[in-house]
Amino acid sequence: MATNKDPFRYSKSKDGKPDVFLGLVQAGGSQAIKIGEICTWDETTGYFVPVDAVGDHRYPLAISKEEQKATGRGELTAIRYIEFYSLDPNDVFEFELAAARTLALGDPFTLNADSQKLTYGAGAFAVAISVDYGNYPQEEDTTIRSQSFARVSFNPIASYHGFRLAQDLRGGRKVIVSAATADVKESDMYNTLFLVAGTTILSLPAVKPGMDAIFVSTDAADHTLNPDDADKIRLDGALLDDGDAVKTSEIGRWGQLITEGANGFILLSTPGQWADAS
Repeated sequence: MATNKDPFRYSKSKDGKPDVFLGLVQAGGSQAIKIGEICTWDETTGYFVPVDAVGDHRYPLAISKEEQKATGRGELTAIRYIEFYSLDPNDVFEFELAAARTLALGDPFTLNADSQKLTYGAGAFAVAISVDYGNYPQEEDTTIRSQSFARVSFNPIASYHGFRLAQDLRGGRKVIVSAATADVKESDMYNTLFLVAGTTILSLPAVKPGMDAIFVSTDAADHTLNPDDADKIRLDGALLDDGDAVKTSEIGRWGQLITEGANGFILLSTPGQWADAS
C-alpha cells in the first residue's frame, strides 16, 4: 500500500529546484494518491493516476508531490489540480527496488506494479537509470555494495516533462504491439515503433509538431492508417485528400509517419509498399 514519502533528493539545475507543474486528479473517493507515487497521465480521462503495470510507461509519467486524500475536507478530496514533479532529467529521485542488487552507474529500471518501486530491467525499455555512485568502493577496495534502493533520473521519452515541456529531449523509441483496431493516442506518436498484426485500422490523432512513429506489418493482414478527417498524408510523394487512409497487406511492409506541417503527415517508405485506401 502506498504511503506518503517524497522521493525527490536533489536537482542538477542551476537553482537546485525540481521542475513542478499542476496536474488534474480525480476525486479522492475515486482515486486517492499518496505523495511520491509514480503516476501516469490518462489521456482518455485527462487525470493523473498511479501506475500499476510495467507497460504504463506508454503514457507520460510524473511523480505526485502532493496528496489527494480519499476522505477529509471537501476541497482536499474533490477533483482538483495538485503538484507533480515533471521528471526533468536534471532532477534525481530515490526509489525502493523490487529486489536488492549491486548497482552500477547507468543501470536501467522499468516500472513496477507498485507505484513506489522500480525494477532492474537489463535489455528492457528503461524509464529511469541509476545516476548515483554512493555504493561504490572507497580507496583500494573494488567491491560495489548491494543496496535496496536507487537514485535515478527519468527517461524524457517516458516523462511528462519530455512529452509536454521539452520534446527536444526525447531519445530512443518505445514499442507498441497493436493487434486490434484502435485509436492511437497523441503520446503514442512521438518516437514510437508500432508492430502491427491482424486486420487493423489505427485511427491517428490530429497532427501536432514533431510527431514521428514507425509502423511495421508483422503479418499479411490488412493494416490501415487512418488520419484525422482534417489531415492529409503524403504518400510516395503525392499528397492525398483530407482524411484519406493508407493501407498495406504484406508482411514486412513498413512506414515512418512524420509531421510534414499543419495539414498532415508524410509517410516515408519504399514506393509502392502502401496504397491509398480511400
